[in-house]
Amino acid sequence: MYFSSFSTTLEHTGKVTIRLLQPTDMSIICTWLKQPYAHFWGMNTQTEQQMCNAYQDIISNAHHHAYVIEQNNELLALVELYDPAQDSLMTAAYKAQKHDVGMHILLSPNTSPKRHFSFEMMQCVLQSIFANNAAARVVVEPDIANNKIHTLNKRLGFVHTQHIQLGKKQAYLGFCDKAAFDRHTQLFSQMLIPLNTDYVKHSHWQWANRHLQSKALTELVHERLLIAEQINQTWQVNVEGGYFTFSGRAMALNHIDIDEPSLCFYNSNDEQKPLDVLRFFSMQGPLLGLTGERLATYLEELNATLASACFKRENNTTSADQLAQQGLQQIESAMSEGHPAFIANNGRIGFSKSDFLRYAPEVGKHFKVIWLAAHKSVCTFAHSKYFADYESHINGELDLTTRDHFSAALKNKNLNLDDYLLMPAHPWQWQNKLSVVFANELASKRLVYLGEGDDLYQAQQSIRTLYNSSHPHKPYLKVALSILNMGFMRGLSRAYMAVTPLINDWVFDKVSQDKQLKATNFVALREYATLGYAHHTFEQSALGDTAYRKMFACLWRENPNHNLNSDEQLTTMAALLHLDNNGQSMVGAWLDQSGLSTNNWLQAYFNVYLIPLVHCFYAHKLVFMPHGENLILKLKNSVPVGAYMKDIGEEVALLNSDEQLPEGVKRIHITMPKEHELLSIFTDVFDCFFRYLVAILVREKRITEREFWQCVSQSVKAYQHATPALNERFKEYDFFSDEFAHSCLNRLQLGNNKQMVDLADPAGSLQFAGSLNNPVAPSLYG
Repeated sequence: MYFSSFSTTLEHTGKVTIRLLQPTDMSIICTWLKQPYAHFWGMNTQTEQQMCNAYQDIISNAHHHAYVIEQNNELLALVELYDPAQDSLMTAAYKAQKHDVGMHILLSPNTSPKRHFSFEMMQCVLQSIFANNAAARVVVEPDIANNKIHTLNKRLGFVHTQHIQLGKKQAYLGFCDKAAFDRHTQLFSQMLIPLNTDYVKHSHWQWANRHLQSKALTELVHERLLIAEQINQTWQVNVEGGYFTFSGRAMALNHIDIDEPSLCFYNSNDEQKPLDVLRFFSMQGPLLGLTGERLATYLEELNATLASACFKRENNTTSADQLAQQGLQQIESAMSEGHPAFIANNGRIGFSKSDFLRYAPEVGKHFKVIWLAAHKSVCTFAHSKYFADYESHINGELDLTTRDHFSAALKNKNLNLDDYLLMPAHPWQWQNKLSVVFANELASKRLVYLGEGDDLYQAQQSIRTLYNSSHPHKPYLKVALSILNMGFMRGLSRAYMAVTPLINDWVFDKVSQDKQLKATNFVALREYATLGYAHHTFEQSALGDTAYRKMFACLWRENPNHNLNSDEQLTTMAALLHLDNNGQSMVGAWLDQSGLSTNNWLQAYFNVYLIPLVHCFYAHKLVFMPHGENLILKLKNSVPVGAYMKDIGEEVALLNSDEQLPEGVKRIHITMPKEHELLSIFTDVFDCFFRYLVAILVREKRITEREFWQCVSQSVKAYQHATPALNERFKEYDFFSDEFAHSCLNRLQLGNNKQMVDLADPAGSLQFAGSLNNPVAPSLYG
């Protein structure tokens, strides 16, 4: 448990040594113990001899050791380590475990402030403990009034779990293991790394401009808003003010895979001009239905998308091979494309540059959320039948010291915590919306600002979903964020939140009780707890369902880390479309690392992604929104072995079903033309994901297009053959029909880039452009 000395080099303090306390150190230590800041040690009224006697007793105690941290013969801190199992006060307070190590620390007087000094002194002590025993659990019992040490403890990974009484001392009991310590010190170091904010460089802009122009041509031709003609080996697209030429490959689903370096633009005088995607949309916009403010807004979104691409080009330089071996959050922040079908997919109107650098997913920065107290008369908590109530939930989300701090803050305002619900908000939302739009709620004390929480979060690709980096076992948090991005204001509806846990429970039961889905390791990640605030000013019927009703709500979603074995890896499915700065793909890296043939790897992937979606449709009339950002894949030896479906509450739908649903779940009933039902697969999977995946694999010569779609066809046929009970459904909805309706996403965004789809009637919002040949039809590749 104990050691004689330990040396380490700290980032800001430099090299230090922790060694056993010697009697010769006591003259200095006694001066510290007499200082007012040391009153929590309870020795500042003792004589120097009494202090020396007390520490002589510690030195002589086999279960209690005293140390000092020193640097160049200067004492920096006093440290005590002890065995809680041998301390009568501690054994009366809690049941000690085998590897528990009690710790106290007193810093030298702050005569010349040093940057991050207190953090690094604690870091040194914890490093020494874990170097001696990696299985140790460090125990602290800080005085209940010592707020500074509570904060410091939490920054290093301690969690305070209960109040204890140690003689006359009221204290918290806190614990920290090596994993938590390592994680928190790594987060601390990452927070100090400066970002390169000069990323909109000419070379990056040229690359981003060429890439986005290529994508725009691909998607506008795909949606039949432009026409591509092949002349010899070159493609030509005529546009307002000139024409584009390029080399490329015509593929299924009306897709052209453009060779980006070959792309050129010529004006109407046949003079080659630099590529300029903003000028292109300025000229072409009116012909696409974009004019006035909508065109200006779209150009703003394009500019933001280009700037984001420049940031990624400058900062996200990890190779595909390296990234394919990293963790979920490293992969999440490295994604380069966003939604692959949308041209303007990183608009984020409302973010300043500093907001972007704090909160954008691709930046990967960690930040704390804001906590507010919402009066129970205007706030509703809903939870899953499988999870605990509000008290248990919030106790798991907030450290005990933080809950007490918030309670005291309310008490200081003559308010009672029992009358309120504690509710998190995105810091941008607080600063830009809640503090202003909810001013009357704050004035009435129906809403009370409490301050930052302790945990650090990282934004996911969906931007308003946050991952708890401080405690990765905790749930995801999804919060309202009133920025305009990709055709929607990214708020959260209080009304939706009220029934979200009910919907998730219903879907979870349906999925988990299905043997076919269980066999494929397809899991619905439950959104199991929600909070929604009713701002009565904006709840009036005369206002309608505006974005003002969606400014303050949140939900908590299950974390798949709980189900992960040590030899397994999680990744966003969007990574299958990721290309590094050299154009190398992550799917190619996983293929190489797996040792499997492309065909066998794809069969494994289809088994955990495509087949569960197909089965949900045929067996349950149940459909999801299965794009890359909404799926987390589980890999083992770089091969897909499971999938987690996200965004259940807002996106799930039960199509043309007469199934009786519980009252709160009825919202998921969707009525649509029968011939459009299979678009949940044909559009969302084939057109919006596989179309890009097959292009990458063909480009890298890993498979032919025919082989890819035949692999898809074989997977579905094998599923249908193994599921004869659904034969009538298979006949009724022919998966291998010659064609299907061509539903167009960019037409939606171009038509209304502020409210792309009516969420109450998504089927009624669809825009079509003829039909697409089905790539798995026998007449094509099936």
